[in-house]
Amino acid sequence: MMSSLYIGASGMRSHSTGMGVVTNNLANVNTVGYKMNTMLFSDLVSQYLPADSNTITNISQKGAGVREGATRTFFSQMAFETGSAATDIGISGIGFFGVTANGETQYTRAGDFRFTKEGRLVLPGGWTLLGRAIVNGEEAGAATPIQLDFSSLNGVGRIAPRPTTALTAISQLGGLEDKTADPANPFFALAASWNGAASPPLASGAYSYSEELQFYDSAGLLRNATLFYDLAGERGGRKALEYMLALNPGEDASALAGTAASGLLLAGTLTFSSSGSLDNVTAFLPPASGNPQDLAGWTPAALREGSPVFNVFPSGGNSQSISLNMGLNLAGSAASGLASAAEANARPEAVYDPNSGASRRPTASTAYGSSAASLLQQRDGYAEGYLRDTIVTPDGLLQGVYSNGQSLDLYRIPLYRFTSQDGLRREGGNRFSATRESGAAQEGLPGTENFGHTMQYALEQSNVDYAREFTTMIITQRGFQMNSKVVTTSDQMLQKALELKR
Repeated sequence: MMSSLYIGASGMRSHSTGMGVVTNNLANVNTVGYKMNTMLFSDLVSQYLPADSNTITNISQKGAGVREGATRTFFSQMAFETGSAATDIGISGIGFFGVTANGETQYTRAGDFRFTKEGRLVLPGGWTLLGRAIVNGEEAGAATPIQLDFSSLNGVGRIAPRPTTALTAISQLGGLEDKTADPANPFFALAASWNGAASPPLASGAYSYSEELQFYDSAGLLRNATLFYDLAGERGGRKALEYMLALNPGEDASALAGTAASGLLLAGTLTFSSSGSLDNVTAFLPPASGNPQDLAGWTPAALREGSPVFNVFPSGGNSQSISLNMGLNLAGSAASGLASAAEANARPEAVYDPNSGASRRPTASTAYGSSAASLLQQRDGYAEGYLRDTIVTPDGLLQGVYSNGQSLDLYRIPLYRFTSQDGLRREGGNRFSATRESGAAQEGLPGTENFGHTMQYALEQSNVDYAREFTTMIITQRGFQMNSKVVTTSDQMLQKALELKR
């Protein structure tokens, strides 16, 4: 009789604990990254009773009640809600974030991180996210607490300017006229008419078409250069144009400053087939004598990746070397075998004939129709930039986005998995710690085998199933109620037994 009291009491105690698990799940229904628990019940040891010799098994036992068994965690993936910042990071698939504080490492699925004023990327409780630092494109092997230095140049807060090293100028050059005609010098009449010591250095009627090209100097400032075009001549249906690239003479700090060649950067010819396709380019650098009319002093430009290269030294900056792509990939020489601009007049076939060693790029200048226009202008380089925002890529890259349109890889965020997730210990604050039962954390990169992807502006919701929990609550309440009835009924039976002595 007494044993039934204890059995009922064990049932009440166990179901009370089970109700605590249910209510904890419901309390965390809106907790970011929360993983629901379920409690398993286990019967207590059974007592052997004397067995009749006629029983089949000769085993007769009586149960002693129930106790709380294992409390297991459901690590199932849940849907995402939209975060309010790029540092709200969700994990789609397997893995945990590593976070650290006071030398201790723990793990979480909650990705509601924010930067502190010191540049640490932390959870609301102050635990800092672990990541592999990326310096000069090299990724560190060990994960350390993520902390950005917002103040230093090239340290994250701002990036230094990068001067332009390559320009692209693709144009439609149909309908040009020969505005500067010189029978003795048909291919470089435009360049020879430049006078950097005069204002303006080139008369407005001396060319058929011009366009502005911009480039970044060593200080990250945008500078303007002008590309002039004029018709040089036609032969056998083929058309030759002369071009000249020049800087404002007042901004020229090179050795040519103050001379008639001040501001000149590059000059040459473009040759088009009868269908208007570009098939030859020549390029020459201005004479060191400072006299644009010194055609023998115009020497072939060097090549970089198939494009002619010129040097510019703008005032207030440093000298820089820039290539100019107009659509033809040159090989060997930028002058079709000519030693100087002077030879072009004696050997016009070097200008008019197609360059057999050159290849046309996917986008090239043309001479169709009867009008001129710029089709494509591109430049590399950029101005100084200040950190404006951060983004997180699916493969775990934390990138800085800067005011100059550039991005910089700052950290790689690793993920962690365990041999037995059920062995993790809850630490509160949406964090888990590794135990002997879980095994050591295994580090890997998002998107690689057996690891999930990272998602910015995404927070994983709690995986609590309302219907399941309310159903469990009802069953648990009924279990508690029935066990309490056992206690009261056993008490009544004892009371009746005590009344027998009367």
